[in-house]
Amino acid sequence: MSSLSKAGRSLALLALACQTLLYAQPPAEAPPEPAQLSLPAAAQLALRFNPELAKFGYDRQALQGRQTQAGLRPNPELGLEFDNFAGSGAAREITLRLSQAIEIGGKRDARLNQSQRLLDRLDAEQSLAQLEVLAETTRRFIDVVETQQQLRLAERGVDYAQQSLAAARRRVAVGAASSLEINRAQIAQERALLEREHQEHLLSTLRRKLSEQWGRSEAQFEAAQAQLLELPEVPDYSELLARLRRSPDFARFDLERRLREADLRLAQAKAHGDPVLSAGLRRTDSAGDVAMVASLLMPLPFANRNQGAIAEARALRERVDTEQQAAQVRSEVVLYDMLQELRHARTVVESLQTTLLPQAEEALTLTRRGYANGRYSQLDLIDAQRTRLELERELIANAADYHRYLAAVERMTALAPAAAAP
Repeated sequence: MSSLSKAGRSLALLALACQTLLYAQPPAEAPPEPAQLSLPAAAQLALRFNPELAKFGYDRQALQGRQTQAGLRPNPELGLEFDNFAGSGAAREITLRLSQAIEIGGKRDARLNQSQRLLDRLDAEQSLAQLEVLAETTRRFIDVVETQQQLRLAERGVDYAQQSLAAARRRVAVGAASSLEINRAQIAQERALLEREHQEHLLSTLRRKLSEQWGRSEAQFEAAQAQLLELPEVPDYSELLARLRRSPDFARFDLERRLREADLRLAQAKAHGDPVLSAGLRRTDSAGDVAMVASLLMPLPFANRNQGAIAEARALRERVDTEQQAAQVRSEVVLYDMLQELRHARTVVESLQTTLLPQAEEALTLTRRGYANGRYSQLDLIDAQRTRLELERELIANAADYHRYLAAVERMTALAPAAAAP
């Protein structure tokens, strides 16, 4: 199995190992990158320093504040009443009253349960965001590896063109060909130089995009190290399907269902109004008497029994099942499609390696020999060189596609028990 594939399969374990990093605020800047960057090293940098993951620390603090607020009980109220203070002949009364609302129906427990479910959902969202960062880092790493190889191939194309130009000049010098061959060779050389320049600036851009994953606008590594042409076997669909159904993308529906259930319980608890108990002292000015007073206020749920909020919460809870079923069907179709693309890319790579490239290399060798002997034209040589380069470009592109699809499959089925074995 290739180092790239082994690294891709280790990303789920790496995510688990870095869980303790998720709750800490990332430092302002990532440490220097290794000169020869591997995929695990890139993944660690991305997990630790990706700017998109930093927001979860603040979201957690916000929800912890909400949880603290949810556990607080209602404050007592102090009231002062004046009776008969503006009339004539009536005794003025002053009442000092302390009132306290008494929560019933389990409102406080329901609020605490809801806030805990929100924290649970944040954990799931954070894990999914972490997996997305790992998957995107893997894709960008593969892009860099592919473009490095395409650049080396473009440099070989420049060598081919320079050799052809030198051969054309020798043939013209001895009168074996016209100056038209020099013109053709110069055009081929210029096109090869443009292709090399294109791959150079593309690689520069892709290196920056990879370093962006850990918050750096300029790449410091010299090269991304991976064996692109070593392909693992295509995973079994039934095994991947079982892993898919245990993946975090589906586990989040269970968390969402619990949150909606907590919302429903809170809405049901709010259907019961809270009684207000008050007690105090009343003083009458004329007699100087002081007496105890007490009252109990009971809400009468004639019209508002929170029935609208209860219906809303129940509908949102039931919607989760529908969303999960739709997501499951969609994910299974996507997974099947990815496996078909994997098999196709592998077939192309094997055909290129075993049949097409050896034939193209043999044809190029024979054409070069025949061109030197005057048996083949310059156009034959240019065509043989172009065919050889195009087939190798196709080989690199399909091998990179294979690893991209494999990374996408690993992302869909990540952190499942079957994926946790070393």
